[in-house]
Amino acid sequence: MRPDLVTVGGLTVDNVVAADGTVALAQAGGNGAYSAVGALAWQPRVGLVSHAVATYPRDVIARLEAGGVDLAGVLWSDVALASCNWFIYDAGGHRQEGLTSPPEALAAAGFPSDRLTPEQVAAWRAHLAARDTSGELTYSQFRNNRPLRPEQVPAAWHDVRGVHLAPSQPDVMLGMLDLFKPHGAVVTADPGWQLAARTLDEITPVLARLDAFLPSEVELRALVPDAGLADALAAVAARCPGAVAVKLGPKGVLVWDRPTASAVAVPALLVETVDPTGAGDSFSGGFLAGLVETGSPVEAARFGAVSASRVVQRFGADGALPVDRAATRAALHPESSPCL
Repeated sequence: MRPDLVTVGGLTVDNVVAADGTVALAQAGGNGAYSAVGALAWQPRVGLVSHAVATYPRDVIARLEAGGVDLAGVLWSDVALASCNWFIYDAGGHRQEGLTSPPEALAAAGFPSDRLTPEQVAAWRAHLAARDTSGELTYSQFRNNRPLRPEQVPAAWHDVRGVHLAPSQPDVMLGMLDLFKPHGAVVTADPGWQLAARTLDEITPVLARLDAFLPSEVELRALVPDAGLADALAAVAARCPGAVAVKLGPKGVLVWDRPTASAVAVPALLVETVDPTGAGDSFSGGFLAGLVETGSPVEAARFGAVSASRVVQRFGADGALPVDRAATRAALHPESSPCL
């Protein structure tokens, strides 16, 4: 069965320290995987365009495929990556990133590998910051060295109904837009640092062709500094003809409403959060599914909120699989189904 929706993004292995100090090593994730799982909450089959290294867990690949992710757009590499990203969360859901090491480095440095005290978290963070990583190939470097290209997209996918572009360099996004937009696909994008580190003028060639632009609060403030969230959304909406929404983590989402020139709040679902990793990506996958189905940005944000709520309750991109789509549909009405 051909997928109706496609996500374009990375496959990574991450080390996580949750807000309560729980450690989860070598968790299979990546913005491509998480956004695909977010879309799977609503559609039985979702295509993934990505690169997979030899060290990406094959059991997770099997669960993604069994859950409905079509891997025909994934290129496989024999490159083995030992170093993983570290995502370290605080009680407010904020995370520190940009630190890397192999999973086994934690125990090798004398730290427990199951749970860290606040003092140990601070010490481990300092240890990571002082590490010499000059000889290590990271997942970000691998993606920069091997960018995703339209040529790897199966021909049968060229006229899919919707595509989400997870954070990528502008040339990657433009190449995918060139491929999918002429066939009428709804295309959404998450900027990541790849776009947020640039100016609005620099990314306008991407914005001008999108059906939805979905930055985080940090990314939106970087793109439109010294502005309130509503004013920042308005500034982006002036350059993007599609929907514009800012992801606020546990505070939900603000969606720019063009008819009223105001921001509409869509709350996050109240669930027990184990690991926020991938929440924004899974939201984006759900948003794509909702926008294709309903055409309403506010309703699409509700789809995204449900997708995110499923992912944060477990570690890893495959933690939300298999999907109970009856439960996801019911969760669109929180007054009758407050959680999944």
